[in-house]
Amino acid sequence: MEPFLPAPQPVRWRRGVYAASLVIPFTCVQIWAVLVLLSMAHLDGAVAFAMVLTIFGSAVAVYSGWRWAVRLGSEREED
Repeated sequence: MEPFLPAPQPVRWRRGVYAASLVIPFTCVQIWAVLVLLSMAHLDGAVAFAMVLTIFGSAVAVYSGWRWAVRLGSEREED
């Protein structure tokens, strides 16, 4: 058993930083857009349903963006 882990590969590290630099601003913009919509919309009938779908879609988009960033930045163990 090795006491030390190997150093991270610079290419994968750079990909993770690049992915995070794309995902962090996107997340902020998504949160800002949803807050603006919630503050301006009158939640009656079909508009309320559309808002639920919009919020759900934003949550899915943010989740998939962060999952993509984590996958790019993580290292796979090669045996």
